Amino acid sequence: MKKCILLMSFCFILILSACSQSEEDTQEYLGVIGDGKTLGYEYTVTKEKNKLSWKVGYKGDISIIEESAANKDDLVNYMHAVNDSKLVLAKLITSVSYLLIVIITTLVLYKKNRKMLKDGGVIISILTGIAIYIAFKASFDLSSLLQDAKYYYLTLTN
Repeated sequence: MKKCILLMSFCFILILSACSQSEEDTQEYLGVIGDGKTLGYEYTVTKEKNKLSWKVGYKGDISIIEESAANKDDLVNYMHAVNDSKLVLAKLITSVSYLLIVIITTLVLYKKNRKMLKDGGVIISILTGIAIYIAFKASFDLSSLLQDAKYYYLTLTN
């Protein structure tokens, strides 16, 4: 038991030392920090020495912007709009796929056994309603996020 505790302590210390970075290591990093792309909007954040530069774009029209105190909030909001749009788009695709699965399953049950379909009609209706609700909500959220991305893109590039 004592050996097991010593071995676990050693592994914990080894993992902790491997995962920790000093402040000097993070300050010296040069290169791409983050990027994202969805439905034509894109960004790439690059660190060069002590400056951050952003490549923001829409459908191939790319602008390079140096981060400053004046534009930092707009850049971060643009990044969030692009990232959130990607997540909501995945949610929309998933909910529409789910709706299609429910519809196809209903049609197959209808052709094979109408009595089974009548017994499960309430459940199928509830599942369909949930899928439609999630799809509509996701589409409205996606539209709003794309409007936000467009606003911040135009603000940054003009």
